[in-house]
Amino acid sequence: MKQQLLSISSFILFLALLIPLAFASSRFGDALFGAVMALGFYTPIVLAAAGFALAWFGIQGTYRMLLTSGHGILFALYALLLFVGRFGFQQP
Repeated sequence: MKQQLLSISSFILFLALLIPLAFASSRFGDALFGAVMALGFYTPIVLAAAGFALAWFGIQGTYRMLLTSGHGILFALYALLLFVGRFGFQQP
């Protein structure tokens, strides 16, 4: 039961991080992304790391593989977006 709760929590975090990126071109997605960023600049990175940890201790098998790889991809994507947002594209 505890493992199921951890996997469900990880999936909810995965959706909370994926939906703002999926609807990025709409006003709804912009508001969601603004809400996530309003919590803090590094909040998406922390949520992706927490989701990865929850997935790691969740249900074993395919669910763990999908959730951990999904959170890893979102972590890398948000890290790139935050890096570009923080430092921008520098001219050579």
